[in-house]
Amino acid sequence: MNVFHDNSPKNRLLSVLRNLLEQPYHYTLKELAAKYGVSSDSIKNDIKELRNADFTVKSDTNTHRYYIASNKSMEYLEEVLFFTESEKEFLFEALTKANATDKRLEKIRAKLETIYDVSKLGSSLFSKTFLTKANLLEQAKKQKRVVQLVNYRSTMSSKVSDRLVEPFNVSTKDDILHAFDLDKQVIRHFRISRIEKIKVLDVYWKYETKHYSAATDPFRIVSDQQVFVHLKLKTGALNELIERFPLAQAYIQPCAEQEDLYDFACKVNDEFLGITNFIMGYYAHIEAIVEPESLIEHIRKKSGEIKF
Repeated sequence: MNVFHDNSPKNRLLSVLRNLLEQPYHYTLKELAAKYGVSSDSIKNDIKELRNADFTVKSDTNTHRYYIASNKSMEYLEEVLFFTESEKEFLFEALTKANATDKRLEKIRAKLETIYDVSKLGSSLFSKTFLTKANLLEQAKKQKRVVQLVNYRSTMSSKVSDRLVEPFNVSTKDDILHAFDLDKQVIRHFRISRIEKIKVLDVYWKYETKHYSAATDPFRIVSDQQVFVHLKLKTGALNELIERFPLAQAYIQPCAEQEDLYDFACKVNDEFLGITNFIMGYYAHIEAIVEPESLIEHIRKKSGEIKF
């Protein structure tokens, strides 16, 4: 694990804050201590300082991994760092009244239009790269323009490729772009963090009538055809599931029958995309596939396809 090098208390505190914002439910106390090359007591003091600054720092009761819950301090940071929509409208009006013929007006207006709505930033507040991509996607959505997702890293196909899409919904909190895939002619959900770059093209939407927010499961797979699944997880599988798929957190409960086991129960796409990779990759930490029988048969078939 890489150790943080500029370890002055102030810089470490800011870095801890950023890590907890960008990667909630990722670090335990010991992991943070190892990351920064300090004692657990030092990290405890950092967390105490953040709490004294009115940040709500919490740890998950099952995994003991830290995160920052939304509160007034978060709202204050967003308020002082970014423009709101009403503030942008006020600036537009003031600029227009000040000098309607000034050629700089449209340039300034265009810059302000790219400023992203802070209410949607979520845990990516301090990620400049993520914010830039979200800005471009929001701009393309407002202008109804096609974008090229450059070098998108797909987990399902294990390929890196460019995608041409019509972006109609940007959810930064869930790290999801809802878009119409022009090549496949279907609605797709893309992880914003897996897009290398965004290119806004001088091409306008043609398929707006086909845009709709399709159902998505905790594995971020789009499908209106869903089935109920129930897994019993050991702690190792629980940690991996939460870290890789944070949306799954809402569907996990401690097992009532046995300690150190957890029930993961929810609806997923009926092709079992996403959950198949998870089960195959962490089968040693999965106690049982309780239901449905179709998922059990699906995993048996996939296991038989593995070449040794």
